[in-house]
Amino acid sequence: MSKLPQPIPRQALRDLLPDVPETVFSEEFTRACEVLDAFVGDCLRFLVHELSLGGFAGTAEDFARLRRHSPHGLALSRWLFDCLRLYGLAEEQDGIVHVPAIVPRVDLEAAFAAAVAASPQAEPAMAVQKLATQALPDVLAGKTTGEEALFSLSQLDLWFSYFSNRNIHYAPTNALAALALARAVGPQARLLELGGGGGSAAEAALIALWDAGKPPALYVFTEVHPAFLRRGSRLVRQLLPEGCQLEARPYDIELAPEEQGLPGVLFDAVFAVNVLHLASDVVLALQRLRTLLAPGGALVLGELMRPSFQAPVHLELPFLLLKSYQQAKNQDGIRSRPGFLCQQGWQNALRAAGFGDAMVLPATLDRCLALYPGFYCAALVAR
Repeated sequence: MSKLPQPIPRQALRDLLPDVPETVFSEEFTRACEVLDAFVGDCLRFLVHELSLGGFAGTAEDFARLRRHSPHGLALSRWLFDCLRLYGLAEEQDGIVHVPAIVPRVDLEAAFAAAVAASPQAEPAMAVQKLATQALPDVLAGKTTGEEALFSLSQLDLWFSYFSNRNIHYAPTNALAALALARAVGPQARLLELGGGGGSAAEAALIALWDAGKPPALYVFTEVHPAFLRRGSRLVRQLLPEGCQLEARPYDIELAPEEQGLPGVLFDAVFAVNVLHLASDVVLALQRLRTLLAPGGALVLGELMRPSFQAPVHLELPFLLLKSYQQAKNQDGIRSRPGFLCQQGWQNALRAAGFGDAMVLPATLDRCLALYPGFYCAALVAR
């Protein structure tokens, strides 16, 4: 397992990305990644002290049992132990994880301030990591839930900032998915976006379609959360090209399309960024979306890609705190851990749902991950 944090080999990585504009993975982006990666290490050291892990020897299962964690605590403990190993803050021998007795104590607020000073554009991503880190002990103890800790009304502005193209860490996935969409459809396409959030993916998509000379004829923007639906649809309305029809409505990927009153048309593309991994049954969700596509239509997904079936994602903690994320069921050959899928898992799920093999952008994703284990951004196009 490659260790984090590490300097990112910028030129070697750039050489692997001929199919992606240089602006997507800029030098500024890789520098921000290095700052964020180092800050996650500070978060882990903070948690070693907050959870009294110094000197612990055992498995994640032992830790969850001994501390009598909440029912969702085991997945969180596994993430924590995997990331301690990823950062060289613990070692594993014969299946037993050993945490050093002495780990430097971290002032998390001071570490956050220093990291933001080093990379101001990374502030939303680091603020979300800090919030999740501070919430983890209480979530493990059953004193609160991840939903309560992360998504109170007072935190909504933070999430609007996070799910934004102004967030240097979130924008690349939107950009890749938008680029893939613009390459997959023709002019006057009928588009359905799932889980549009605050509208950042739609913003990237509409700009990419305009730049490609392919303005759509219909854009159906969907979102489950009412506040995000209102905000996202306002942004989309401002960006729509002349003559394009907009429909904004709730849509739940856990329900059949016919139960939700979608327009009576088949779509040229169904588009979603960081949504489909939340489906409790990924194959069933994909099968339902297939029924919404016109012949030859494209399913375009922007997704954070797990490096392999069992690999940890060091930025995953905020999502792993949420019950909805953890409740997505594991499926052999598709998903072995809650939440995010790896590239092979997506290919297997899409084939099982009746799609052909997906085109991946960047095409060299596996080689990018070998160079830098935090390279999670990708888009998939399946027909």
